[in-house]
Amino acid sequence: AAEWPGGFIVCGECGAAITAEKHIKKYKSGNSQTFTYYRCTKKLKPCTQKYIPESDLAVQVKNIVRSCSLHADWEPIFEKWAEEELAKDRINGESISRKLGVDLTETDQKLNRLLDAYLDQVVDPELYRHKKNELFEEKLKLQEKIAKVKDNGSSWLEPTREVINGALLCAKIARAKNNCSDLLIGAKTVGSNYSLLDCRLSPNLKNGFAMLAAVGVAAR
Repeated sequence: AAEWPGGFIVCGECGAAITAEKHIKKYKSGNSQTFTYYRCTKKLKPCTQKYIPESDLAVQVKNIVRSCSLHADWEPIFEKWAEEELAKDRINGESISRKLGVDLTETDQKLNRLLDAYLDQVVDPELYRHKKNELFEEKLKLQEKIAKVKDNGSSWLEPTREVINGALLCAKIARAKNNCSDLLIGAKTVGSNYSLLDCRLSPNLKNGFAMLAAVGVAAR
């Protein structure tokens, strides 16, 4: 099997890299077998951490990937939910846009009335400049809000879809007999900054996958 790449895991005690080390066991029959272990390089400072067999490390990686997975049966449920939420977002966005549009129209009307009053010399120049600046700032804020509603109405969907697709992939990886390269795809999908302390592997799970792991929906 391929080895875990250097830098993928660091020591939880001293922060040095975890590296692979091969040991060859020779038998009286003349045959030999190669075993791979992972250990701290101990290049930063003295460290008490022991080695861990590759097989044990692979099991832990698979368990992490499995904890962040979703069964394929969830895919149509998610798609249905996403369509429903998108429809709600569109309705809500249209309602907000209409309200902001009314406010924008009212602000324009105020600006026009203020200009008429200034031209008719009802409002002195200093007050006119002050009120005009206030109304322009209000108009700009309303325009920014309208643009934000249009741009961000469904901005949540694509990141959520990426998490769901990643979780579905993780379910396949967790079910299969994997080599390191397969598991590495799942491990990088769900997290980063993996550390090994007392032979226990811990990742920083990405937000969506951390939620999946927390509620325990793995493989169900």
